[in-house]
Amino acid sequence: MNQQSIRKLRRKFSLAAFLSFMSIMLLMGGMIFAFNLYTTNKQIHATLDYIIANDGDISEANHTARSIEDFSAQNDFERFFEEIFSTGLDNSPELRFWTRYFSVRISVENDDIIWKNTGSIAAVTSEQAENYAVQALMSGKYFGTIDQFTYQISESEDSILIVFVDCKQQNAVIRRLMSIILGLIAVGAVGMLILVMVLSKYMIKPEIRSAERQKQFITNAGHELKTPLAVIRANTELDIMLNGENEWNQSTLRQTEQMTKLIQDLVMISRAEESPQTENFIEVDVSASVREAVESLSPLAQQAEKNLTADMEDGIVMKAQEGQIKQLASLLIDNAIKYCDDKGTIHVSLSKKGKNIRLTVDNDYKDGANVDCSRFFERFYRAEESHGGEKTGYGIGLSIAESIVKRYKGTIHATWNNGIIRFTCKLTA
Repeated sequence: MNQQSIRKLRRKFSLAAFLSFMSIMLLMGGMIFAFNLYTTNKQIHATLDYIIANDGDISEANHTARSIEDFSAQNDFERFFEEIFSTGLDNSPELRFWTRYFSVRISVENDDIIWKNTGSIAAVTSEQAENYAVQALMSGKYFGTIDQFTYQISESEDSILIVFVDCKQQNAVIRRLMSIILGLIAVGAVGMLILVMVLSKYMIKPEIRSAERQKQFITNAGHELKTPLAVIRANTELDIMLNGENEWNQSTLRQTEQMTKLIQDLVMISRAEESPQTENFIEVDVSASVREAVESLSPLAQQAEKNLTADMEDGIVMKAQEGQIKQLASLLIDNAIKYCDDKGTIHVSLSKKGKNIRLTVDNDYKDGANVDCSRFFERFYRAEESHGGEKTGYGIGLSIAESIVKRYKGTIHATWNNGIIRFTCKLTA
């Protein structure tokens, strides 16, 4: 695991923790605000209903009027909810003293104002009360808000009663609560981000140690296996010299060569995943490197009776380690030759747009419709269920190609369409 991968892992961990925290904070803050808004509206509705039930005036005691208790909850659950969260009216005689309201009654017959009550509010004159009543009627709504006043309309056979309650204090409480919630979320987000950035360094240490041990194991195993493989090869070659070639010693020699190549590939992947030393980078002619890869593998394609074509722009350069761009192109072309359909075509394309370099390798592959292309870059993944056929699947070469591309902060992916599989590499000049 190189430094780039470590930073990427830290960012992912930090982002996941931060988004989880923010989601919970926003959910809790939203629920608190929504519930407070609900209880406030519930209280306003109950107050308006109570004033309307008392004909728009609760300033004087009226034994015939409906009492506050009549507006309490109708069942045990609603009553419990009301007592715990105070969603109903304050069951107190002081209600008529601290409730600021005004009422207007209008005749249904001629739209004249029959009666006005502005004795319980000082901020609204009789003329203003009439204007508010007209606005409420023109809105066409039985319940609504005008400025800081919430109104409710009640119709009878001969008149319309419009009651307004001053909700300035309730609105101020709601705005204050929203400011507090947003402030706490902002402070919590900053604190959480700092905390996550600090803790993420320690949280991913086990992953880093595990990756380091894995790379160390591959390197050590490669060195340890070189000696016995060299001995097996030497003994086999000696047997061939003494006894001549036969089926058994030739098979042993082939398996030894394959094992040696596998170890080299694993060590190459391990080294490719290390942090790139930018001081070792030089100006590499990408066009020339890809062209060399095509030319060197053309005889192999001809031997396999497959057509290898290329379409490349000249003069494309980038900072890279010498030989790695050619190695990347060679891996993709070699892979295409191996798994291209019989007598099929392989096409290599290289282009540049701005700072983006695009290398694509296509080949005919009619059996790719049901193959998961996203798994081609997994080590030792085999695209076909049977391991006994000539084609054993996309192997470790693509893993090496992916490691090289990631070393230069590029991307590589595979797609299949209409019998053609395409590997696309994007690098930055």
